[in-house]
Amino acid sequence: MKRLHWLVVCAALSGLIACGDDDGGGTDSGTPGTDGGGGEDGGGGEDAGEPMVDPPECPSGDNIPDEGGLMGACCYRVSNADRLANPEFRVSALRITEPTSLSSALVRGALNDAIDEERFNWLIRVGGAEMDGAITVETGYGERNMDATFAFTMGSAPAPGDPDRWNPLTADATLASETITTDALSGAFTVPIFEDDLETLSLELPLQAFELQMANMSEDRSCIGLRDGRVYQTSEGTIRTYIPIADAMAGRVIIPPIDTTLCNFVAGMAASSDPCTDTPRADWPVPPNALCEDGVCTETCDVADCNAWRIAGGFAAHGVEIAD
Repeated sequence: MKRLHWLVVCAALSGLIACGDDDGGGTDSGTPGTDGGGGEDGGGGEDAGEPMVDPPECPSGDNIPDEGGLMGACCYRVSNADRLANPEFRVSALRITEPTSLSSALVRGALNDAIDEERFNWLIRVGGAEMDGAITVETGYGERNMDATFAFTMGSAPAPGDPDRWNPLTADATLASETITTDALSGAFTVPIFEDDLETLSLELPLQAFELQMANMSEDRSCIGLRDGRVYQTSEGTIRTYIPIADAMAGRVIIPPIDTTLCNFVAGMAASSDPCTDTPRADWPVPPNALCEDGVCTETCDVADCNAWRIAGGFAAHGVEIAD
């Protein structure tokens, strides 16, 4: 049974408390990307602050597509050295630190397995970065092409739901030396995660008011965080975003025999056919802690009025080519 299957079964049976791992991978296994952040500090190796002496070997194995094309200290597909003004990235590791329902090592391993196997493709394209100052950041879901490039999708999300929900959005951003920060996006986008067949949806993450709080690029702008053995540093990039309850109610986690709403899942409740709203929010194991209205989210609200969860965490990213 794949790790994401076990994650959902675990959540359904025990409300996201600690569970074992059916494939023996765990956070200490040798599977690339299963820790996604390299320990509690989110860094690669024992100390994310220590410079790397030698670039690690890039991951290899049947679960890594086109393994021969991965290069460098962060296993990039394409170097950004020749396009410093417009570097292009794919998220290579994600470490969610809150809410608690999404911050366990088991969830982190499931997400990063999907990233390593390119079943979870989150792209970032920077524009106008010739010098410090105002730039743009385009971000959203991307499909992998046969030639190992990626492409943002437009209007291709399946029913039910808005066919444009997978479309990328562009944020105003600032470049200071090699560090990128963005304003909060006005609007929402959804990033899907697929099963092994790359067609069946495991779940979708509907994200609102996304904010890139920090992204520290390497010298040639090909990496945000390095790969150290089987793990990535996730301390070089930080994000903040929100999942509204209404969107979570519409989304589902569907992996037979589990069929429950994303709302039940994030709220930390066992899988059920009953809507999460049948239970008072104050009684949810993981209650909402933010208020989102008209695409703008704040974190000042009473639990009875809060209508979204704040999502925070760190990430790594590596250079790819995003085809137009």
